[in-house]
Amino acid sequence: MRRALACLAFLLLPATGLADDVPRFASFFLENDFFAGTDRHYTNGLQVAFVTPLDSLPQGVRNLPPFDRSAEKDVVLAFGQRIYTPANTQDTVPDPRDRPYAGWLYGLADVQVRNDETLDHVTLTLGVVGPAALARQTQDVFHHVTGTRRVDGWNAQLRNEPAVTVAFERAWPAVASGRLGGLRHDLAVRSGATLGNVITYANVGTVWRAGTVLPADLPATQISLGPPRDGFRGAPANGWYAWGGADARAVARNIFLDGNSFRDGPSVKRKVGGHDLQVGIAAIWTTMRLSFTLVQRGREFEGQRSPDRFGQLALSLPYQTR
Repeated sequence: MRRALACLAFLLLPATGLADDVPRFASFFLENDFFAGTDRHYTNGLQVAFVTPLDSLPQGVRNLPPFDRSAEKDVVLAFGQRIYTPANTQDTVPDPRDRPYAGWLYGLADVQVRNDETLDHVTLTLGVVGPAALARQTQDVFHHVTGTRRVDGWNAQLRNEPAVTVAFERAWPAVASGRLGGLRHDLAVRSGATLGNVITYANVGTVWRAGTVLPADLPATQISLGPPRDGFRGAPANGWYAWGGADARAVARNIFLDGNSFRDGPSVKRKVGGHDLQVGIAAIWTTMRLSFTLVQRGREFEGQRSPDRFGQLALSLPYQTR
């Protein structure tokens, strides 16, 4: 696992180098249920992503999937961490009927293929689930800084396990578009599938956007069971837009509910069907975007009393311009 994470760090090194003629964008994500006034289940996510030229990667890496699928001149490389807890974090011995403690530390690579009417994404994540993901340490630091009570149930978290997912998504960016007064609007449809020991599911969804400027992404970032995948590569003008979306899925595997793959441990009975509802707004400039999304996620396991809610704050900006 340490070697895998070291390899992912090596892949990200070219993203921080400079080139004279290629604009590059970085995106920073904070996902937290604090934005929705709760503290349970999917409780925190952090990610930093870089859009970097494909030719800045070593040739041997460019020949590997998913990089060899890219029809664009750049790819997205990212590092992130996700933290999951039960609803009651005050008990030293967690409720076996509630979601287990778990952390996920990962690196992500995403390539896109844009055709006349579709936009395809191939996404690979490599990382680790368990104590090596450092979720307990991250939460301890947060609680120390905010002066809140330390969570004591992390001794019962999922055990260490390598974490691998491969995802494919096809989107139809503008199946309908037009104007509403002085605003532009469009409707996008997407479908996809993710395979891996962390999560395995199929999904379909739609996003409707309206605003003064609509960049060529869907819409600010993709939000689902997997990590966010930002596609911001600049906008044609300054402006804003808002959106609403829905995503439905059938889930065959979720390690954060089903428990570790090859050993006994905490788990709950996962629901097969699931859905997300989301609304958001973004302020955009030609080389920058600030967005906020509020997500309501349907019940994911038997005995869950109510849907979960969390928010995502995202900032995209250039770390090199032309």
